[in-house]
Amino acid sequence: MTRMIRDMRDDEADQVAAMVHGLARHLGTGFVPRVTGASLRSSRDLIDVMVAEDGGALIGACLGMMTFSTWRGARGLYIVDLFVTPQARGRNIGQDLLRCQARKFEARGARFIKLEVDQSNTGAQRFYARLGFRKKSEDRLHILEQDELQKFISMGEEI
Repeated sequence: MTRMIRDMRDDEADQVAAMVHGLARHLGTGFVPRVTGASLRSSRDLIDVMVAEDGGALIGACLGMMTFSTWRGARGLYIVDLFVTPQARGRNIGQDLLRCQARKFEARGARFIKLEVDQSNTGAQRFYARLGFRKKSEDRLHILEQDELQKFISMGEEI
């Protein structure tokens, strides 16, 4: 069978969304992602999706987007999700997906990669450490979710 890494086609967006849902189940957090194939297709201007295919079946996906670091004064690649199906793990597919995404974004000016790993996902932590990623313990993720975002926006005066 022939394995290839390539850009996602629009008709594969539902499969990629299902992979993200599979990642959440794998982590066992109880969180259900809201991503759908339709939301991926409608966000193609923002998100870049590469897939791994083997024998006509999708076996992995890497979702990335351009970011900018004022501290580095440079563009970077932010990895939103990286997932390989359980039966395809251990074959360097995640590494190949990440490398292809990195090459694509380097051509667009990216000089670093940034990502988040769930603290319970020790396998992913080991994977990224093997590739040379360093954990930045001084950074802490802060999120203002949709309901709180709407409250925040509606507070105060119009400027």
